[in-house]
Amino acid sequence: MNLWILSSHWQARAALIFAIACFYAGCVLLNNTLLFSWAQDGSTYRYWVYLPGGFRLVLIMLFGWRGLVGVTIAVAGISYSDLVPEITSIVEAVIAAIVRTTSIWLAIDIYGKITGVRSPWENLTWIHVPFLALFVTVITNLAVTYYFVLLGIEPIESLGRNVSTWVIGDTAGTIIVLAILIKLRQGYLEWKSEQALPSRS
Repeated sequence: MNLWILSSHWQARAALIFAIACFYAGCVLLNNTLLFSWAQDGSTYRYWVYLPGGFRLVLIMLFGWRGLVGVTIAVAGISYSDLVPEITSIVEAVIAAIVRTTSIWLAIDIYGKITGVRSPWENLTWIHVPFLALFVTVITNLAVTYYFVLLGIEPIESLGRNVSTWVIGDTAGTIIVLAILIKLRQGYLEWKSEQALPSRS
């Protein structure tokens, strides 16, 4: 049975994009206030463990352009909020969101071409988790940090430390999220195969 929200109707697509945006924003709020508030890097918007970094990747991998648009909307709103006080313009926030999400999209595509894994989610195995996580987070955080440097938000002198903090936090969060989802998927497939076996009388 196909879910309506995954259909090709424009209403379903709009609803899915809205749901993705709300889900991701909720993940950020949960991570920053309840789960890993202790992992914040001083008074900055960086965290040494950042689960939303993993959810960004998974949402874009699973839902394609709809995930890209939904996460972009959420990131733009978050960037324009008090969580990132350095950004004072909605235009800057939207561009920052586009830079982050499109760099994730490109990183997934590049990783697939390098490794031969054309569909990273379908063929994702444990061996890919740390490499995919690190590859994507390095590319996206370099892109966003350089954008912040151009805006004058980030000093060029602290570029290395700022990128490193983001990469560590996003990589840790991405590995955790991907590992949990892979384990859940394996458990579901095992359960499904058991259900398909004929019952013994």
